[in-house]
Amino acid sequence: MADAKSEQIRSGLKDWVQHVWRLRPAQFVAWIPAVAVALVIVIWIAVIVRIQTEASEARETAAAATAELASSFSAHIAKTVHDADVVVRWVKYEYERSPATFNVAAYERQGLIAADTALQVTIVGANGEVLQTTTPDAQPVNLADRPHFIAHKTNPDVGLYISQPVLGRVSHHWTLQFTRRLNNPDGSFAGVVVVSEDPNYLTNGFYNLESLGAGGMLAVTSDNGYLLSRLAGEKPASPTGPPASAYREMQDAKGGVFIDPVDHVHRFVTYRHLTQYPVAVLVGLAETNELAGYTHARTLYLLMSGAVTFVLLVAAWLITMMMNELLAGREEMRHLAERMQNLAETDALTGLPNRYLLTETVRRQIGTDRPIERLALLFIDLDNFKRINDALGHDTGDELLQNVARRLAKVAGKERLLARVGGDEFVLIVDGMGASVRARNLAQSIIDAFELAFGLRGNSYVIRVSIGIAVYTDSDDAEYDLLRQADLAMYAAKGDGKPANMSKYRVYTPDLSTRAMRDIERQQELQFAILNGEFFLEYQPIVSLSTGEIRGVEALARWRHPEKGTVMPADFIPFAESTGFIVPIGEQVLEQACAQFSEWQENDPRPLYLSVNVSAAQLVHGDLVRVVHRCLNQYMIDPRRLQLEITETAILEDSAAVTRRLKELRLSGVRVVLDDFGTGYSSLSQLTSLVIDGVKIDRSFTRGVPGDKAALATFNSIASLTRDLGLSLIVEGVETEQQASWLHRLGDIQVQGFYFSRPVAPADLRVGKAA
Repeated sequence: MADAKSEQIRSGLKDWVQHVWRLRPAQFVAWIPAVAVALVIVIWIAVIVRIQTEASEARETAAAATAELASSFSAHIAKTVHDADVVVRWVKYEYERSPATFNVAAYERQGLIAADTALQVTIVGANGEVLQTTTPDAQPVNLADRPHFIAHKTNPDVGLYISQPVLGRVSHHWTLQFTRRLNNPDGSFAGVVVVSEDPNYLTNGFYNLESLGAGGMLAVTSDNGYLLSRLAGEKPASPTGPPASAYREMQDAKGGVFIDPVDHVHRFVTYRHLTQYPVAVLVGLAETNELAGYTHARTLYLLMSGAVTFVLLVAAWLITMMMNELLAGREEMRHLAERMQNLAETDALTGLPNRYLLTETVRRQIGTDRPIERLALLFIDLDNFKRINDALGHDTGDELLQNVARRLAKVAGKERLLARVGGDEFVLIVDGMGASVRARNLAQSIIDAFELAFGLRGNSYVIRVSIGIAVYTDSDDAEYDLLRQADLAMYAAKGDGKPANMSKYRVYTPDLSTRAMRDIERQQELQFAILNGEFFLEYQPIVSLSTGEIRGVEALARWRHPEKGTVMPADFIPFAESTGFIVPIGEQVLEQACAQFSEWQENDPRPLYLSVNVSAAQLVHGDLVRVVHRCLNQYMIDPRRLQLEITETAILEDSAAVTRRLKELRLSGVRVVLDDFGTGYSSLSQLTSLVIDGVKIDRSFTRGVPGDKAALATFNSIASLTRDLGLSLIVEGVETEQQASWLHRLGDIQVQGFYFSRPVAPADLRVGKAA
């Protein structure tokens, strides 16, 4: 019975609805109050629900937009910090490898230091004094009070330090300081390398600023508590703006609305912290701008709902139009989101994929268990691009990069991913069977394509390229390993081709890494040898040819290697000079020689002298004058009994500074002799202008005596000139009686060589107690 009654009710309602639908407008008059009230209630309920939904969706959309912008902006900041850190690391490595030869200005002219946004690169010494800088005509300043200098000096483990914006004492610009600690070979503090960047570039340089809108905000903070850069309302903040702590409540924000502590604007904010650097970014979109569409929709809903109370049909029509408009807006926002995603993965200048998309693509391809040797990377770098950019201007440089991108894309074809990963650096992915061979062929095709000149501003320019190829051959390699290998191969190609102004490519081989490691190991061996005192001396007598008596002894350095045995100077001195280790080695040699000579003085009444070799690096970069004076005083040696042997290259290295130091040594009584005379650039006529007391003729001339007429004439000329100038003359390499007999006719000269004695240990030399 109950089922029958329910069925009857349903049937009755159905008939009523059908009757209502069949009614003509006039027939609705009686139903208007009840239907109107019912429809108004339904409509207002629906409108209120819709308003709440729209509010939620609009806020979620705004939060998603800030998240996408934060992802793009954090990638931009990561790349900017990485580029600066690459320069910092490279300068740190090169300086620590060879402080003696490092010249930051020269490297900048050579294009080896090429940070597009760097205002200056500075080397600060251990006492805070600026040693080198790329800023021309910089005045001497002391930076010992800078927080970054103090941090590196007190804590060797700081790593990359990013300062707050400061007014540079050298550049006189507001800059961010990207710094790393410099270490001496013994690990002690040697100073700081500083790369100064424009803080506004962190925000102004973001390629997607138009997505911020009029009220958008970008900010970069450091873990040190500094606000590094801020851009809001298209106006950068003052470099002396609020600290990062003012944004503390926004930390870890994920699209929530916050009041900006600077301009008090309500914004949707997303916070992102960079994983690889002590930096965080904040992206804010103005709430009024982001909810403008929602606010407009809410107003229309309310107006429509009010109108529905009076004119239901008009309200229905308005609702239908509004829904269509809303759907169109949603579709537009979907397209906007897609465009934003494309911008995050695209290089703004060339339209090519950027580094982020490249690394993600390589990561995905490696992560698919791709068989080895089916993936290769070509790392392409333009030679001397910075010179073109500086000479012709950045606009022309950008035009050149666009032309290069088009030419590379034409060679690569549409099926391969070509990305721009740096200023003038491009990477091409080659995958599939025979990737290695096809990568080589592509590299040669690129080189051939670049033989055709580029037209720029009415002139033609032939651009050379250096290409490094890395093939995926080790399943343990990650995408960054493959990029590093291609980068190493590119620099090897640049080393082969750039001096000859030729485009070259090079395939990565493990020896490129081992070669760098080998140099590091050799440096460590020398460093340990210095610390452990592995250097010892042998002595060779210097004999008067007329009397046969010993006039002096020359100290010769040897290295007692714990594994290789005795290492001769020719096998370690050149490398020590190139790395700067020759300075502490030279000081140890002088110290040992003076200590031994002091012992001999107490037991040998003869007025012998001690001769010690001095490197060009000691004269130019070491504190040779102080070391010599300290040794003479400590071991109570008459300065006139110490003779320093220098080479011609030492005099030519830095003539003004070297001449000043040599004069200072000679004024104290120390004698200076020009060693290996005749093997370098000096001529006989130059002897009159050199700050020396004597000349030592190289053994290569002695070999020709007495059979070589040219050698005999050279000896006669040098002997005559030195005698007229009052200079002493020493001949080395005398190994036979015939040589000694012929040299005897030159007068009272001094000689040394195997004919008289080989270099021997101190105990075997006939001086001191053995005399």
